[in-house]
Amino acid sequence: MGLFNKLFGNKEKSDAVVTQQPFTGVKESTPVMTLNSSAAAVIDMSKSKENLNTVLIDMSKGSKIDMTKHVARVALAMDYSGSMDRLFDNGSVQKTISRLLPIALKFDDNGELESWLFSTDYKRLDAVTEKNYENYVKRVMQRSGMYMGGTYYEPVLSDMVNYYKNIEPSEIPAFIIFITDGENMDKSNTNRIIRELSEYNIFVQFIGIGDEDFDYLKSLDKLEGRKHDNTGFTAVKDMNKLDDQQLYTEILRQYKDWLNKK
Repeated sequence: MGLFNKLFGNKEKSDAVVTQQPFTGVKESTPVMTLNSSAAAVIDMSKSKENLNTVLIDMSKGSKIDMTKHVARVALAMDYSGSMDRLFDNGSVQKTISRLLPIALKFDDNGELESWLFSTDYKRLDAVTEKNYENYVKRVMQRSGMYMGGTYYEPVLSDMVNYYKNIEPSEIPAFIIFITDGENMDKSNTNRIIRELSEYNIFVQFIGIGDEDFDYLKSLDKLEGRKHDNTGFTAVKDMNKLDDQQLYTEILRQYKDWLNKK
């Protein structure tokens, strides 16, 4: 099966998400898709914003954190390894960014989704905003000069630590959404930087896409030597089968738990 089918699935298959607790039911809240003159996918975010707010209201029940009023720096680390090539070209990554942006618009003090690419190396990009998100993949990511190589987590995470610790320090938490389609080649170095991350006000939500087992990311729950558990993980097979409320719940539920334990 090709990578496109791994991520977005064969319509005959029903499992969209692999999580510790399976979903029940599907709500009718799929974003409206249109095509602009350059044939790039554009999403009307108004419904997604509404659905996100519904999720945040529900998450705030019984929580010491009011997620509807929460403020955080929000960042995206997007896998740019060779196996991601088709997903960048066919509009899938653009659609994902458009669906993630409402989280940043809601939480981020500047209304920006700070953006990194990673492969064998990494690159920090211009932030995604409500003004520039259309065609962001083609205009910014695919013109970044990055090489689509292997899958290394540590270099980009180290740069993100440096950014939030030294370049743009802040008292508010940083919430990193880290999307990858494969296991990393630098597990020992990644363990080291995740331990360092636990010293700061930073949480990393790993999202594994496709059919990989992601044994390493699953193992982070048991990683010793951390000040606190500062990572979450969810595996997603078919993002097109997730409505907004399912997607936002999966991305945010472990982050909310981390906030409540602080």
